[in-house]
Amino acid sequence: MISIFIQKLPSLIIFLFIFFHISCSSYEIKNKNTFVFATYDDVKDWDPATAFSLEVLPMSNIYEPLLWYDASEKNHKLIPGLAKSYSKSKDALEWTFILRENVKFHDGSTFDASTVKFVVERNKTFNRGASYIWSAVKEVIVLDKYKVLFRLDLPVALDRIVSSQYGAWMYSKKFSEISPDSIRKGYASGTGPYYLFGWSPNNKIILNKYENYWGGGNKKNYFEKIDIKIISESSTRLQMVKKGIADYAALIPVQLLNSLERHSDVEIGFYPSWVNHFYLLNTEKFPTNNIWVRKAIAATFDRTILTKYIYKNTGKTPKGLIPSNIPLFSEPDSLIDFNLDIARSWLDSSKITLNDVDIDLSYVSSSEEYRLTALMLLDNLRRIGINLDLKPGLWSVNWERAKNLESSPNIISMAWWPTYPTPSDWLFGLYHSQNPPLFNLSHYSNPKIDSLINEAWKNEIINPEKSKNIYKKIQNILIADCVVIPAVDLKIQSVKRKDIKGFKGNPAYSTILFYHLWREQ
Repeated sequence: MISIFIQKLPSLIIFLFIFFHISCSSYEIKNKNTFVFATYDDVKDWDPATAFSLEVLPMSNIYEPLLWYDASEKNHKLIPGLAKSYSKSKDALEWTFILRENVKFHDGSTFDASTVKFVVERNKTFNRGASYIWSAVKEVIVLDKYKVLFRLDLPVALDRIVSSQYGAWMYSKKFSEISPDSIRKGYASGTGPYYLFGWSPNNKIILNKYENYWGGGNKKNYFEKIDIKIISESSTRLQMVKKGIADYAALIPVQLLNSLERHSDVEIGFYPSWVNHFYLLNTEKFPTNNIWVRKAIAATFDRTILTKYIYKNTGKTPKGLIPSNIPLFSEPDSLIDFNLDIARSWLDSSKITLNDVDIDLSYVSSSEEYRLTALMLLDNLRRIGINLDLKPGLWSVNWERAKNLESSPNIISMAWWPTYPTPSDWLFGLYHSQNPPLFNLSHYSNPKIDSLINEAWKNEIINPEKSKNIYKKIQNILIADCVVIPAVDLKIQSVKRKDIKGFKGNPAYSTILFYHLWREQ
């Protein structure tokens, strides 16, 4: 017990420091016009062209796309953003967008058709992030100040692409005058309801209300200030909501939610999402470069335990490698089921001496679900003779290590949400050949998979049934190669103060649009 207490002492000290530090800030408690959001990790890239992870939270409030994708109800729809309307040719190779007028960026410059051309052409120059979403765009033509034409090489669903939560934000042309170093230090200029006021790395992000927001005329009661606090300890984030220090807490373990039963001023909600958890297996590092070892590991993964006891009502058993409610999903033939006897036989087939089978698992330390899953896997692997070394850490740290083969783990926990609504997002982002890797942290390369992903994507708008069949085929190959272990399809959790109103889940965006929220008086 003493050793356990000592291990937890640093976390206790951190919690007490944060608690009293925040509690002493009378402005944050008394100012009802400030919305405090407690999250678990920080922004790593402030360039809207390349940001491709947790940056979606601040960026979706600073920037806007041409169109928004609303998947909050059964019948999905595209709604106007910075484009008022659009049309396409019969062959889907030309798309024309009519833009909003009198829209100003936070730096005072004007949004118009030349901005759209600048953003798309600049984004295409990058070979990282979500730049690939524009790969089918041959040229962008300014027809007049508020009318722009996209000419494509391939008939793709451009309306969905321009609604993407990555790589499709419209930003000021003044980005061309800003140095990469200045952008990295925290620079932003969008048209959204909030502008970036300040950033203290790994501490907080401050967004302030943009008084000249084009869409603010009919809505006067949205928050003046957004205070995004980076708090790695989930228990601390929970306490902040309980005490009223934070209005919303992200990623609270389901095991801690029962403690909220006595807090009538805190509200818990669960919403459909396109987020899933899974574990990538390193196909290049010993001993998981042996397919039989990978298959043995997969057969020790008990999804029943996960959905029943670890995730409970926050997740459901996956049907494939992609959330089953995403458009164009097609269920693969089968997944590898939990079976320790089969796991032992597959391990025997590997011809590897048990003394040689030591593997490591890197997981996100801020997630209790990941921790408990890691312990389940540790126990089951021990039963078949495999030693598992657990390496918890912040996602940003785990990610950097995993991209380098020498420092990469054998297994890494992952969560994924789509850039825009398409199965190709998972498949391209995670399994398409990448050198150097970005999110292909299994270090997997298969030219056949690369070709099939491209073919499925090209057929989404002209032959969706063909796309669905190809997406099924791709999943079957990845399962046969045992590149990934699917864990759960998630529901989005909302833990917030009860006086916060206006929240609506939308699977298309892994963020919260603060502009739609208000505090009930």
